[in-house]
Amino acid sequence: MSSKEEKISILSCGWLGKPLALHLQAAGYRVKGARTSMEGVKELTALGLEAYMVILSEEVLTGPDEFWDADILIINIPPRKERGMDAHVTEIALLRSFIETTNISKVIFVSSTSVYADVNGLVTEENEVMPDTPNGQALRAAEALLLAAERFETTVLRFGGLIGYDRLPDARRIMEGKRMNEQPMNVIHRDDCIGVISRVISQGAWGEVFNACASGHPQRSNYYKAAAQALGVTMPRRLPAQEEPYKIVGSRKLRHVLGYTFKYDDPLLVFEEMRKIRK
Repeated sequence: MSSKEEKISILSCGWLGKPLALHLQAAGYRVKGARTSMEGVKELTALGLEAYMVILSEEVLTGPDEFWDADILIINIPPRKERGMDAHVTEIALLRSFIETTNISKVIFVSSTSVYADVNGLVTEENEVMPDTPNGQALRAAEALLLAAERFETTVLRFGGLIGYDRLPDARRIMEGKRMNEQPMNVIHRDDCIGVISRVISQGAWGEVFNACASGHPQRSNYYKAAAQALGVTMPRRLPAQEEPYKIVGSRKLRHVLGYTFKYDDPLLVFEEMRKIRK
């Protein structure tokens, strides 16, 4: 179990990291956040957070000692596909080597369900079929680097597609109708991302790999239909669906080990809330 005296550093504090930092601080932890610019640092400071500028690239890692003075480090830096697989893996290797020189003893690595190939069925944490996407391959390699470290323990969280707040279909995207196929979706609401990370810390669930995804897997077309109804937008006429490969990500291990109950276990609930707000 964790102690509220533990210091937590978050690399970095963007769409997920910033509200996570505020949540953990409100829960009583001492939280430090990192951004890559002074403007970002000022934004976090204005919210009452300890903020530092940290730069991580393939060649260099810079950041003040105060940021690295922590018990737990949350790594929330996804690969950028335009740079290829090797760039992210090299960054994580550099970061791992540096962490081993600090007092950080626990790491949470925010990964993605893109580490799984489309197998046209269920995938669990034991699935070892490699994806064919550079991002998925980079994340698998980054996970392996951190899990193999001997100086600290790592828990990997493989989040589904992130939804909630400003990451929901808007009228323009609905009218474009480009992504309305019959594939089942693997998603997780930002509130549940924060809930899962908090539960890992509070329960001390270290050295684990967890899928974190809502158990509801709506077809993408139905997801967009629900969004259209919530926004009062008319759905465009759709072409016949083409068969496409898919996967269904199971999160049974996370629910069993952490006892976590998803707030948005049915992703369509978010649109019911939108409709209530519009009334």
